[in-house]
Amino acid sequence: MKRSFLAAAMALLLFACNTEKKEAEVAKNSDWYAQHLKGDVQTVEETSYTPDSTGVVGAMDSCCISTETYDDKGYTTITSKKDSKGAVTEEMSMSRYDKGQAKEMSMKKDGKHNSGFKIQLDSAGKYAAAQELDSAGNVKFFYTNLEEDENGGVTTGKRFKADSSLDGTFYNVYTDGLQTGNSYTDSVGKEVYKSVSELNDKGLIAKTTETEVGKDSTKTTVKTFTYDNFDEAGNWTQRTTYNDEGKATKVVKRSLNYFKKD
Repeated sequence: MKRSFLAAAMALLLFACNTEKKEAEVAKNSDWYAQHLKGDVQTVEETSYTPDSTGVVGAMDSCCISTETYDDKGYTTITSKKDSKGAVTEEMSMSRYDKGQAKEMSMKKDGKHNSGFKIQLDSAGKYAAAQELDSAGNVKFFYTNLEEDENGGVTTGKRFKADSSLDGTFYNVYTDGLQTGNSYTDSVGKEVYKSVSELNDKGLIAKTTETEVGKDSTKTTVKTFTYDNFDEAGNWTQRTTYNDEGKATKVVKRSLNYFKKD
C-alpha cells in the first residue's frame, strides 16, 4: 500500500494522454504520484510468473493476480487479489478525507471481513492517530506520534499493542513521493527490520536490500529489478526480479487501463 497509511505504517508487514499536463495537476499525496504512474490510470493489474532454471516463463503463479483501482484524482479505492482460477482471495476497500488522506480501510479474506484500519487527522489536517482492528472491530494495535513529509507521506510513528504497551517505532523514507526506505525498531529501540531501495534513471526501483533481525540470526536479502516493456504512456508493463546471484526469480506482467477523456 504505498501512499495509503496502511503501507506507510508498515503495520501489516504490512497513459495514452497528455502526460505532461496531467502530471502537473496530480496531488502529491495521491497514489498516482507515489507510484510514479503517468496519465489517468484507472486500474493496474499485475500477474506474477516464476521463471524456470533457464529463465523461461511458463504458466502464471497460482497465488495471485493483483488489481489496484483508482478514482479520477489518482487515489486508490480498492485493491484485490485473485487466484489463477479467478476467485478473489483478498480485498481492501478504502475511504478518504476530502483532501485525499486515507480515512478507513476494510480488509476481506476469502470473502469474509478479517481486519480494518481507522485513521484520524488533527486540526491542521495532518495524520494524528490510527487503529488497526481485528475481524470483530476490536483494536489490535494503535498508532501515535505520526509525522509526515511535505507530500503527505507518513515518515514515522509509534505502534502500541491493545494494552497500551509499546510494540515499536516505524520510519519511512521517500524520494519524489516513492517509498525508498523503511525500518522498524522494537520496544527497546532495537532495529529489527530495514529496507533500502535504489532508483534507476527513470525513477523506478532498481535494487532493494532488506534486513530482518531475528532472535538468533540476521537475514539480508538483495533483489534487483529490470523493466522490460513500457506502454505508450511510459508506464512499465513487465518487470523482472533477480536475486543476489543474478538469477531471475519472478516476472511481473502489468496491464493498465486509463480513464476515457470526454
